[in-house]
Amino acid sequence: MDRIKEILETYFLTLVHPFRIHQQFRYHLPLPKHEGILYRPLTLAESLGVSWIFSLLRGLGKIILMNIFLQTFLSMQSDKFPFLQDLARSSGITTYYFLLFSAALDIVFFPIGVIILSEFWAWVIRKYSNILDPEGPSDEIADQITTHALSSNIFTMIPILGDLIQPMVYYFLLYAGLRSNLGASKSLAFVILATPTLIFAILASMAIFTVFCLVI
Repeated sequence: MDRIKEILETYFLTLVHPFRIHQQFRYHLPLPKHEGILYRPLTLAESLGVSWIFSLLRGLGKIILMNIFLQTFLSMQSDKFPFLQDLARSSGITTYYFLLFSAALDIVFFPIGVIILSEFWAWVIRKYSNILDPEGPSDEIADQITTHALSSNIFTMIPILGDLIQPMVYYFLLYAGLRSNLGASKSLAFVILATPTLIFAILASMAIFTVFCLVI
């Protein structure tokens, strides 16, 4: 029970002190108003477990909101047009089941997506870490940065805006980790964050060029 409390506290402290928490992980510096307390870095499984709870709540919230919208929409249909009402009911129920299925898929495949994303970012960060400090604990640094960036998933519970806010907070937490844990400069941190986009652009260009050569 104590470990669960510690996991939740570390998970939320990452959002409150994103730079300081990584300074404690790397240099054992105390957090403001938490002197004498050293928080242990979360593992991927621990951070993923907490994030999965928020994913579940998000899915349930989608279902509840859709149910309220569907019932409100159907109640507004006029009884003078039974055909239109039946059509709206049929279309609404179809949409409802589609969103229900979509929410279920989000919950089921959420851990897989998170693991793939975290492993990719860890690979990118390890490459830069090996360049900056070949003898440093590159695996440990990369895991800590990517794992604690998952705290951004708490924002997915916000209706509509949550899907927009969460990625921005995720990148900010990565940036905080790169600055305070890896010790990267501001410009290098932005370069690291832009690396996946550059890789994707290079691969897309190669694919387009290959298709163009085959067609020609």
